[in-house]
Amino acid sequence: MHEHENQDAFKAEIKAWLKKNKMKRKEFAEKCYVSPNTVRNWLAQVHIPKDKEAIIRYMIDDSRREEELQKITRAKWRPFAVMVTAEDYDLIANAAREDSMTVEEWSERTLIQDAEERMTKALYPASLLIAEESAPYGPEDAPPAPAPSSSRRLHRN
Repeated sequence: MHEHENQDAFKAEIKAWLKKNKMKRKEFAEKCYVSPNTVRNWLAQVHIPKDKEAIIRYMIDDSRREEELQKITRAKWRPFAVMVTAEDYDLIANAAREDSMTVEEWSERTLIQDAEERMTKALYPASLLIAEESAPYGPEDAPPAPAPSSSRRLHRN
């Protein structure tokens, strides 16, 4: 196979991968550290340099590994159904679309995030969370030192 034919097949693979992952060419360009114009030229007629080809192949392979991991993980998952009104479904669908996700993906992510947040709050009381968030005292903010005790100690003999 000639280098040109190799590049044509690779470019077709890139286009299919971008479509499958719903990735805009601008985002792809950023990940490749090039301009969107360069990506457009690559996918049209310009040869993709070897260093950029390596980055792109890594991204594609990485997303394939992630897909495989999800398949393996999901094999242990349990189905879960929730009944919602048509209005609530439309609200969820709009939120999912805003995040470029399916309703199922968005719902799954949101439910899990909410559950994790609730469990974190249950494990760590609010007083501890607030204490962790407050800034330490600086020299000008230090609490006043306790006043020396004016009471005298009685000594027994």
